[in-house]
Amino acid sequence: MSNPKAEKSKIDKLSILGVRSFDNQHPETIQLYTPLTLIVGYNGSGKTTIIECLKYATIGDLPPNSKGGAFIHDPKICNEKEVLAQVKMSFNGTNGAKMVVTRSVQLTVKKATRVQKTLECQLLSIKGGERTSISSRVAELDQIMPQYLGVSKAVLDNVIFCHQDESLWPMSEPSVLKKKFDEIFEALKYTKALDNIKQLRKSQNDQLGKFKQQEEYMKANKDKGDRAEKKSRELDAELKTLRAEITQLEIEIKEAQSKHQEAFDHAAQYVQVADSLNLKQNHRDWLENTVKGLRNGLTERSESDEWLQAEVEQYDERLTVYQRNKTEQAKHYENLTRSIDESRRNLSARHSEAGRHEQQKAHHEQQIEKRKVLIKDSSRMHDIRGYDADLDAMQISEYVERISRLCKDQLAAVEKVRRENEREVKKAQEMLSKLGERRSVLEADRNAVKQQSTVNDRQIGNLQTDLNSIEIDEGGKAILESKIEDVEKRLKGAKSDFEKAAWDTKLQEKKFQLRAMEDESQHLNRDLVQSTKQAGELARLDHLRREVASLQRNIEKMKGVHGGRLQTLVSQNWQPSNLEASFQKVVDRKNSEIEEAKRHRDTVSRDLEQIDFKISNAKMNLKKGEQELAACVTRLEENVGGEPEQYVRVLSELQQARDVFKADFDSFEHMRDFYAKGITIAQKDNKCRLCQRGFHGTEQNGFISRMKAKLENETAAEVERDLSEAEEDLRRAKEAGPSYETWVRLSKAELPNLREDLKKLGTEREKLLREIEEHDKIVKEYEHAKADVESLTKPVRDIVKYHQDLTNFSGQIKDLTENQKETGLSRTLEDIQERLEDLDGKSRGLRNSIDKLTANKESARLHISALELELSREKSNLSNANHELDKKTGLLKRIEELRGANREHRDTVKRLDKQLQELAPQLSEQETKLSDIKQRGADKEKALQQDASSYSDTVYKLELAEQTIQAYLDDGGPSKLAKCQRDIDNIQREIRQTEDEQKRVIKSINKISEELTNHEATKRTIVDNINYRQRLRELEGVKNEIAHLSAQNDEADRASWQKQASHWKRVYDSLSTQRSSKLGAAKAKDDQLGQLITDWETDYKDAAYLYKKAHIEVETTKAAVEDLGRYGGALDKAIMKYHSIKMEEINRIIEELWKKTYQGTDVDTILIRSDNEAAKGNRSYNYRVCMVKQDAEMDMRGRCSAGQKVLASIIIRLALAECFGVNCGLIALDEPTTNLDRDNIRSLAQSLHDIIEARRHQSNFQLIVITHDEDFLKQMKCPDFCDYYYRISRNDRQKSIIERQSIAEVM
Repeated sequence: MSNPKAEKSKIDKLSILGVRSFDNQHPETIQLYTPLTLIVGYNGSGKTTIIECLKYATIGDLPPNSKGGAFIHDPKICNEKEVLAQVKMSFNGTNGAKMVVTRSVQLTVKKATRVQKTLECQLLSIKGGERTSISSRVAELDQIMPQYLGVSKAVLDNVIFCHQDESLWPMSEPSVLKKKFDEIFEALKYTKALDNIKQLRKSQNDQLGKFKQQEEYMKANKDKGDRAEKKSRELDAELKTLRAEITQLEIEIKEAQSKHQEAFDHAAQYVQVADSLNLKQNHRDWLENTVKGLRNGLTERSESDEWLQAEVEQYDERLTVYQRNKTEQAKHYENLTRSIDESRRNLSARHSEAGRHEQQKAHHEQQIEKRKVLIKDSSRMHDIRGYDADLDAMQISEYVERISRLCKDQLAAVEKVRRENEREVKKAQEMLSKLGERRSVLEADRNAVKQQSTVNDRQIGNLQTDLNSIEIDEGGKAILESKIEDVEKRLKGAKSDFEKAAWDTKLQEKKFQLRAMEDESQHLNRDLVQSTKQAGELARLDHLRREVASLQRNIEKMKGVHGGRLQTLVSQNWQPSNLEASFQKVVDRKNSEIEEAKRHRDTVSRDLEQIDFKISNAKMNLKKGEQELAACVTRLEENVGGEPEQYVRVLSELQQARDVFKADFDSFEHMRDFYAKGITIAQKDNKCRLCQRGFHGTEQNGFISRMKAKLENETAAEVERDLSEAEEDLRRAKEAGPSYETWVRLSKAELPNLREDLKKLGTEREKLLREIEEHDKIVKEYEHAKADVESLTKPVRDIVKYHQDLTNFSGQIKDLTENQKETGLSRTLEDIQERLEDLDGKSRGLRNSIDKLTANKESARLHISALELELSREKSNLSNANHELDKKTGLLKRIEELRGANREHRDTVKRLDKQLQELAPQLSEQETKLSDIKQRGADKEKALQQDASSYSDTVYKLELAEQTIQAYLDDGGPSKLAKCQRDIDNIQREIRQTEDEQKRVIKSINKISEELTNHEATKRTIVDNINYRQRLRELEGVKNEIAHLSAQNDEADRASWQKQASHWKRVYDSLSTQRSSKLGAAKAKDDQLGQLITDWETDYKDAAYLYKKAHIEVETTKAAVEDLGRYGGALDKAIMKYHSIKMEEINRIIEELWKKTYQGTDVDTILIRSDNEAAKGNRSYNYRVCMVKQDAEMDMRGRCSAGQKVLASIIIRLALAECFGVNCGLIALDEPTTNLDRDNIRSLAQSLHDIIEARRHQSNFQLIVITHDEDFLKQMKCPDFCDYYYRISRNDRQKSIIERQSIAEVM
């Protein structure tokens, strides 16, 4: 928020003495130019010291790591014990004055230490020739220097003169970044102002609260005073009434008191008997009620009182035993309850664990399903056919391998396109560099020629001045010679010569020539007036001609850039007039080709879908057949016990065995012979006689032993059992017959046919997949071809537009030219003015000649008589004339030589301009071609990179899904779930057992409680019987006493006197009460009235005035609080608005510079995000640098390379300087190419060139570039902005020196 009326500051010179490697005896001086100052030197030569000195001169801060005198020239190097360092800087301040700041510091070397001391500083102001010393105090100088430079200290420190060690501060951690931006935005100053307003408003609010309390207190006092005044008048009237009532009551009290005393004396004698009788009657009533209550619900016992008393005394012992048993059972119940609770907690934990395992299992199944969905979606997205049906593990593995291979192929294609694009760009860049070097050479030659022409013009002007100072000419010399030679003759013939009118003839000729020139001048003036009237048309004609030339150059440039591609894609003989229609036909043809290719691909895709459907059905049928085949094999193994191929043979053998057993059963006698033959065959042939199966191992011995046992122990029952078993085996074998038939049908016919069909379908599917892939390649080739054609859309539109504009402008030029011919003016306004100037010069020459002839004529006429006297003087004049004429001849010759040289120079400049003009379209064409190559390469690479990113994303998701699925299996998820379920069953069983035990304990406790309850009821019955008998005996005694007292009492007399005494006693008490009440009321009202009067005098007398004063304070304070709130809110909004505007401006500049400079494709742009720390704290921000890729923002810190850090930091500093350094247009870049690759160095150079070009009109814009990379200076095109640069080097004494050199040396 700078002062708009302040002038802009500008740094002029810097002098360095005794700083670091600079000599402490001889200062080095550098002048800072506008708009660019270049400082070149090797590493360690002292370049960065210049930035450090500028920073020290402006804000007084020493560079980082310079403690202990490191900033000052080392005394050991110069063999001195004390070194004085001084930095002096001259600049133009914002006050419009030239200012000089001097800072000095001293380093003293002692025995073991070094002492650095800051000496007095000085700031001088020079304005109007007057020198004024402003300040010499260091602290004051540190404060006022940023004011005179027009920027804050934070901007000077962090943006303009940022040290190389701290140049990457935009990539710092959040706390450091917040501190830097808060300092740059000067947030502390404004937040402190807001805090002060807030604090002031808070204190005013506190004061308002106090004032309100005071107002309420004063208002309450005022109201109290009003009420007290009203109450005092009311109390005075009430006191008068009360005093009259009290007097009347005292009279009535005395009368009632006398009557009460008389009645009381008569009744006194009856009081004692009556009181005793009343007491006994009351006791009797209580006893009757007690007996009645005991009788209700009482079970009367017949036992004696002694037995009942003994029973009560023994009750406690039996109760203790029952209570002990109940306590033990209760403890056991609590233990069981705790056990159940613990088991239930374990059960809950196991349920939770089982829930987690179930959830993991469900998640595992979801991941498997998601993987299938991902494969199907990605296959459709990437046009990979054959994965839309149900997928098995082999197909999933095949797809993962295939998509990984496609991803690698796509990445290889991206890299290939990038390398091809780099080769094309490099080739175009080399051509452009050659053209640029040629242009620089031509421009340098042209500037040299122009400079030489300027020098020649100055010399011609000086020589012409000297020539004009020589008045003599050849005619004068001839006159002098004729005067000297023929003085006597001319004296004699002077009159005859004068009469011949030689002078008059000459004068007439000159005057005739002058009149002719004046006539021509008048005619030209008339033409000039007419031409001035038509100046608008002439200007329009000139403008149209320039536009036509520009359009022709543009068309030629577009032909040069895109002509080859247009000839290839459109036609060899394309013309701008029909280019748009021809180009649209090519685009339509490309679209038709793509649509036709897509139709062919869709046809094959439909065939592939049908094949997939057939494969799916075949696989399903094969799966069902294999399942049915397995079931048949299992059934055959269960019923037959052999392989399915042996079923027929085994069935036949079983039938034969059944028949044999049946025959044996029918004829048991033959059985022994059968077994004997079986043993013989087994021993001889090692096989079974029945089934002819050979024996293995020990089977032969076992078989022979069984046969011998049968021979020895065979009975009819055993033979019958064998027959039954054989029939059962045969039945089971026959039941497996359908399964065998099914097995034969499936294994021999259906399943092989299905597998063969699947194989054929798979082969056909692979063929269709290859066809689809070929069609996809064809479609992509057509699409790439279409993209190449569409990339020419804008150039075609531009060429057509240029051609249309050229045709239109040519027609306008033709019309304007014909109009000019009709007016009869063949010369332009410039031609007329040039001719007028030529005539004016010639007219002045003729007038001078006429004046000279007239003077000579008059001189001849007036001085004829004096010629003799002037003879000697004329001789002397002749000698002088000869000398002057020789000098004049030499001057004329030199002038003519210089003019000839200038003519040659002008021809050279024209020739060079023509060459530059011829070179300009080539440069423009090559630049456009380079830009087009870059754009096409970037578009193609971006498209391929997007496909590669899509493939990589799919591969990553599949790998992640596979890791999740495998992790569940590796972790043993299914076994954990089963174990957890077993634990749950065990715990539930334990809980049921414990609950059964708990129920048994509850039954035992209830039984004991019931017994305890019965014992308590028995005890209550016994105790109630004892009490009942005691109250009956006491009631009989009381009744006898009442009968005795009733005989002594005269109830009627006693009641009469007692009634009268009570009546008057009540009257007396009532009147006394009324009197006491009224006396108390009167006393209270009297005291109240006195207190009211006292309070009025002390508290309420000035209450109205004080309330008015307090109310005024409340209202004024309330208005002040509201005003502070509005002002604080307005300031807060203004700060927020200022911050948001600045951040938008900063991010806009950053985005523009980044897109111009950065050559990579991984980051689209960068920006600075400022986030509020809290929803209500709107003035404090957290800052972070983000990089943007495809609308996704990521923190740049920790994610970028070293080169990206350097480039981002430079761009952020440039943006901050643009926003906050307007009054001080200086910014210093120290080694800006650090860690940058060549492409980004070249882009940074171009961006800096554009920045300088855009701001060079700003009088105080100064960019300081410090670098050791001289190629960087060439890429910046520094000769466009400066003629010299500074080279920092070390001399033979290793002292840093500054040398100014021509920029042409590094170009």
